[in-house]
Amino acid sequence: MPVSLDKIPAPKPEDMDRAPAYRVELRKLTAPYFVVADTTGQWTPQTPHNRVDVLTVERAADNDVERGLQRFDIEAQCFDVPGLVYVELYAVSAGDAALKARHLISTVPATFEDLMDAVLGDDA
Repeated sequence: MPVSLDKIPAPKPEDMDRAPAYRVELRKLTAPYFVVADTTGQWTPQTPHNRVDVLTVERAADNDVERGLQRFDIEAQCFDVPGLVYVELYAVSAGDAALKARHLISTVPATFEDLMDAVLGDDA
């Protein structure tokens, strides 16, 4: 619970630094992330050995409706821009999601259809 300074008596300084035990989460849990990457080098300069440049990593919302709206917004932004690839994957952090997306995109052809075929399989 938040600590209010308007209380009488005022809270002790050692009580203000402690979070309630039910709010502390020390485990790293996987969560869905949306990753947008550039495969052409048109947005930021790239080194020759780095073909994939991750532009944004965004954690997906917990609510299904919000996640759908978030997905729709990101797909709409990436639709008309050539060379942008959108990937949705599970990771433990934003850095882990960027690393996984860079590895996935660099090992698979970079067009959206080819990427989705590689992720879903050829029978989809």
